[in-house]
Amino acid sequence: MSGFRNNNMPGRGSSPRPAGGGRQQGPGRQQPGGPGGGGAGGDERGRLEDLLRPPAQPVRYFSANDPAAPDSTLFGKQAEEVARKLATVPASQLRRFYAEVMALKRRAELTAISDAEVVAQLTLLRAKAAYTWGRQTRYPGELVAFFTRHAHSVTSKKDFLCGFQPHFEAVMAFHKVFEDKRGNAA
Repeated sequence: MSGFRNNNMPGRGSSPRPAGGGRQQGPGRQQPGGPGGGGAGGDERGRLEDLLRPPAQPVRYFSANDPAAPDSTLFGKQAEEVARKLATVPASQLRRFYAEVMALKRRAELTAISDAEVVAQLTLLRAKAAYTWGRQTRYPGELVAFFTRHAHSVTSKKDFLCGFQPHFEAVMAFHKVFEDKRGNAA
């Protein structure tokens, strides 16, 4: 996984599981197979499935008045809202995702990568966000929902370069303001 150093993937220096082999539980999360038999409503798998569900409406990257101009609310109001929801995610974790986005931007600008390759890379980021959310019980579901919304909305290199990438850059800037450093102490 490029850009994800020390990512605690199985077989790559991951930390040992807690006693009993199960996952550590955080507030609002139930362990699959726990009381009530698991698999029923409210368990972790059901919540992740909800987070991975495609949005009812894709993100609109371009202005309704001028289809060539990016929608400015993406870089202001919408980015601020996302950053507030991600306040408990450490900036270092978000930078890992951002580094991958910037690497894809450089590739898109310098080489002839296809729209399909851009879409595939965003789909991979969605999977990495789900993995990160699953490993870190204190991270909000917005981490997965953010990448899910955009993985299902970006359909071209233009969407990525003029919409998603600068939107994520604005999210990163606002996150610096809203980051809850107290929540990051483990």
